[in-house]
Amino acid sequence: MGIEKLPLGNLLLDKAEVNHNQKIEILNQVQEILEDFKLDSYKTLHSDKRLAIFYDGEEGIPVSVAGFEKQASEDFEVFLLEISRVSRVNGYLGNFQAELENGEECKFSQAVMFVYDENLLRFKGFFSVADFDNPNSLIEALKVNLGEYSYKEIIGYKEDFCQYHHRREKHCTKCAEACPTFGVGADDSLMELVFSAVDCIACGVCVGVCPTSSLEYEELPKEGLEEIVGLYQGHKIFLCDEASYRGLVAQNIVLESSLTPLVLPTLKILNENDLLMMLQTSQNEMIVFGEESEAICFINNITQQIYQRNGIVVVDSWKEISLCAKTLQEFEGYLYKNRYLRSHRESFAQRIQYMIKDKDFGVAKSVAPVFYGDICLDSGKCTLCLSCVGACNVNAIFAKSDDFSLRFNPSLCTTCGYCVESCPEKIMEVSREGMRLESNYFKTRELAKDIPFLCVECGKPFSTRKSIEKIKTMLSVSFSTDPKKLRTLECCADCKVKVMFEDQVAQQFNERQRMGNA
Repeated sequence: MGIEKLPLGNLLLDKAEVNHNQKIEILNQVQEILEDFKLDSYKTLHSDKRLAIFYDGEEGIPVSVAGFEKQASEDFEVFLLEISRVSRVNGYLGNFQAELENGEECKFSQAVMFVYDENLLRFKGFFSVADFDNPNSLIEALKVNLGEYSYKEIIGYKEDFCQYHHRREKHCTKCAEACPTFGVGADDSLMELVFSAVDCIACGVCVGVCPTSSLEYEELPKEGLEEIVGLYQGHKIFLCDEASYRGLVAQNIVLESSLTPLVLPTLKILNENDLLMMLQTSQNEMIVFGEESEAICFINNITQQIYQRNGIVVVDSWKEISLCAKTLQEFEGYLYKNRYLRSHRESFAQRIQYMIKDKDFGVAKSVAPVFYGDICLDSGKCTLCLSCVGACNVNAIFAKSDDFSLRFNPSLCTTCGYCVESCPEKIMEVSREGMRLESNYFKTRELAKDIPFLCVECGKPFSTRKSIEKIKTMLSVSFSTDPKKLRTLECCADCKVKVMFEDQVAQQFNERQRMGNA
């Protein structure tokens, strides 16, 4: 039976172990959930035989380039492009355009690079000769993309929570910076993210680094992941991605009986909340096969501060698995459910609070590119203009209208710094040191407060004393010759109109009297 016909993880189990059937049942349920979210809809494009070869022509056409051109010409229509004469390349697989310095344009479907250009190699359909053992294997790879090419739109996007979309200043493009291709990019002229499903390799790294949960991996959304992890309560998780799983199976690896495999399409979608959910739901430390991600490193910074040990053990060879499995300990369980689909930072805050309770475990240092930290401001200079509140789209900073206070919850803050940029008084600072593991870090605190300013006409509170004083300072010179205008600065919106209207009536009355006397 082929590996695809079995639930992922099945072939890592020892059929003779006592709990084999129980684990198979878990894996079957995981497989069902993964299949439920599998995208069935595909988009297609056409890729023809036009092939561009980019090379360094300082000393003419290299022999290797000429030789490959001759061989490739048997299957492709080949264009040679000397890299220094190319001004710009844009497009996508099947529809690329290279603009040359002489104004000419070359259109092609795929490209082979005999010169290294990191930016161009991010395009789907650009191949580096350095990645292939021989010309034949490279030509076969090019042929795979010929004709109708199918792709999926794996990444979903909610612009409302994005900390780049339509902002005045650029404070977050973590997804575009992390993307190894042109699957997601940033258009700074429009301040909008640009997605290319054709170039996307479905690695999910953009989802993992997004601080506001604006991006979703459609073939395994968070509700699906939470449902899967719920099946592992009481089990020690061995976590790996599909590619690693197939590699382990090829080596005939069998896991220790204490481990239960969890195989996901990609591990790069996992943020710090997802990983802590696995620890708290399984109630055991876990093993991850592969590289140590930034999220794993941050979780281990937290567990080191609280428990003086790593909660997640990362291995990259099968020889380490058995040894590390024997060292795994129980982890304090917490079956928290994010029933209201709050952002992952809100959920994460709930989970960390449960771990620290009323103790102080110091600071868990941030791990780039996602930061935790704090902000401070000079409360004496704050006018409560609320520009920072308008700038924050994660509700870390908010105002309380009942007592005219400005409040802040550091555990929700992504430290993007947009509030600092938006503050007209320039009295705010942001730190990105890390998460303070003490209860006050997860509670709102007062940043500034003012007494209400009462309308001089009706006595209704409508603003703060400092904000009115600031406005009066700015406009008093311009309004100095007009007592009515000065008075409107101290009026609520309703009374401002009344005062201005009365002023106009008085002017009209005086004008009529003057005309009558004339």
